[in-house]
Amino acid sequence: MKYGMNARKQLWIAVICMTFVVILGTIGFMTIEEISLFQAFWMTMITVLTVGYGDAVPVTQAGKVFALLIIPVGVGIVTYAIGVVAAMIIEGNLFHAVRRKKMDKQIAQLKNHIIVCGCGRVGLQVVHELQEKKIPFVVVDKDESVLEKGKLLYIHGDATEDQVLHHAGISKAAGLVAIVANDAENVFITLTARGLNDAIKIVARSEKPETEEKLRRAGANKVINPSSMAGIHIAKGIANPLTVHYIDTVLYGIEQSFVIEEILVGKDSILVGKSLLESDVRNQFDVTILAILRNGDIIHNPTGQEKLQEHDMIIVFGLVEKLKQFEKELQSTR
Repeated sequence: MKYGMNARKQLWIAVICMTFVVILGTIGFMTIEEISLFQAFWMTMITVLTVGYGDAVPVTQAGKVFALLIIPVGVGIVTYAIGVVAAMIIEGNLFHAVRRKKMDKQIAQLKNHIIVCGCGRVGLQVVHELQEKKIPFVVVDKDESVLEKGKLLYIHGDATEDQVLHHAGISKAAGLVAIVANDAENVFITLTARGLNDAIKIVARSEKPETEEKLRRAGANKVINPSSMAGIHIAKGIANPLTVHYIDTVLYGIEQSFVIEEILVGKDSILVGKSLLESDVRNQFDVTILAILRNGDIIHNPTGQEKLQEHDMIIVFGLVEKLKQFEKELQSTR
């Protein structure tokens, strides 16, 4: 974000100075030479740029003196601007500035996206998963060299700052992941994000167990301790290797034919008010409903008599193609 800012600032200074000289020269020649606005502007431009067509030259002594003052100033500013542009091209700043502007436009258009704060090893894995699922996202990190390695939308800055999160479109975002390596920063990021958007879903990383409760109080919906989770996973891999292998294949397999997904029951879905038995989900779509999340409570292994309600979040297992059909049916209106 700060890359090339100095060069762009210098270029803007040169443009502003050049504009001032042109305006001053135009007014000066109009007054001294008593010519039209266009003629004065034309004379100023050819004087400043030292083109010297010869079709417009100062006639009066005062006009010639005025031109002598304008020429060195104008030439100096033009030379300065050319030097700045050349430096930007050589250092890659110009390309970066164009890319940054294009990226900012794309970020501004994001909606219901995920903001990933932190692009370390864990952050890169999160980015990979979001890319696989084609979920829109933007990454925020202090280290721009890490961000530039991948072709992704990013913001170089501190995620604890309001303006950076605003730049990332937090008001329109669906979720935020705070996964920098420092627990204190994750708490601050969570607190800042929750203050800017009280409806956003926040998942935060915790390295120390004592930080987990602080993150929840700061506004995190879910707190994950990678070390703790890895330890549990390894232990279960020893105790229940087949179960772990199966779950890993379903959740993290490269070729995921079967997956577990969360699907929201739409407000006007044709399945609202129908029991699982009536909707015949299992036979019609060949999917299995593992659980239903309703008003913060989880209904495990729901029976056929369980009726679907609007805003139910269904955890369902099945083939990717079948799940897409099932989700489409859930969104169908009555």
